[in-house]
Amino acid sequence: MMNMESRWHETMRKGIYGLTGICWVAVVVIIVVAVQQHHLLQLAPIYAYNRPQGLLGWTLASAIVLSITSGLMHREAKQQSR
Repeated sequence: MMNMESRWHETMRKGIYGLTGICWVAVVVIIVVAVQQHHLLQLAPIYAYNRPQGLLGWTLASAIVLSITSGLMHREAKQQSR
C-alpha cells in the first residue's frame, strides 16, 4: 500500500509530465500558426539579453525546464522502485 508521501510524489510526477506535454504542444502550435500567417520572423528573438523574449521564448524555456524536471523525477522514481 502506498503511503501519503509516495502518492504525492506520483501525483506531482504525473502533473509535471502533463505540463511538459502541454508546453511542447504550445511551442509547436505557436510556430505552426506563425508559419501559416507568414509571421515566423516576428517571433525573433527567442532568447536575448540572457533571458527568454516573447511568447515563444517563455514557452520554450518553460518546456525545456519542465522536460529536465520530468526526466529527473522519472529517474528518481525508477531508482526508488528498485
